[in-house]
Amino acid sequence: MKIKRDWIIDFDEDQFIAVQGERFARLLARPNRRHEWKAALAEARRLVQPAVVLDSFAIHEMHHDKLVLAGGVSIGGGPVTTVVAGATDLIVAVCTIGPGVEDRAGELQRSNQMFQAMMLSDLGSWAVDALRRKLCQWLIDDSGLQGLRVSASLSPGESEWSVEDQSTIFSLIDTSPIGVSLNPSLVMSPIKSLSLIMGTGTQSMGVEGSSNCDFCTLRDRCNFRILR
Repeated sequence: MKIKRDWIIDFDEDQFIAVQGERFARLLARPNRRHEWKAALAEARRLVQPAVVLDSFAIHEMHHDKLVLAGGVSIGGGPVTTVVAGATDLIVAVCTIGPGVEDRAGELQRSNQMFQAMMLSDLGSWAVDALRRKLCQWLIDDSGLQGLRVSASLSPGESEWSVEDQSTIFSLIDTSPIGVSLNPSLVMSPIKSLSLIMGTGTQSMGVEGSSNCDFCTLRDRCNFRILR
């Protein structure tokens, strides 16, 4: 198991505003809203604590839409076996930016600073997605140095892969060193966290070079998709 914390999250202000659209840009023309936005951005930069825990597991066999890992653990559904076809190992990871952003957003809500709270929460979502993309690129680069190929990444619940496999992921890796837990409703804490898998091996993968957006059921109405 590997724990990696040396991530730098870039908060590109212009890019974030562009993603939100013209209505948001016009809103920021108001001095009070611009001030609240700048305050939220500063707090996001101060509060994010990106961390990842990951491990690799040998794939024993692929059975229909499920992967059977060495030791008998079964994981998958939806597009999983199609995406990681050809892989000999499965990388399992959990990413988080820590509790600071969501805790502060809650404080702002309780003090009725709703716009700033919303902006801070949105920036937290932006940050954890950026962390995911950085992790995937790091895995592609690191695996390439070892002569390995890597599949596209997938997360439970964002495609036809059931969110129920969150519990399987958390049974495979110990997330306590980065402070992430899973409740009985399969919701991660801190909220600004996510899990993912990627296949790896020497052969071509079923799907390479795509993002998780290509398998997400929200892909046609998600603003963040334009970043891919």
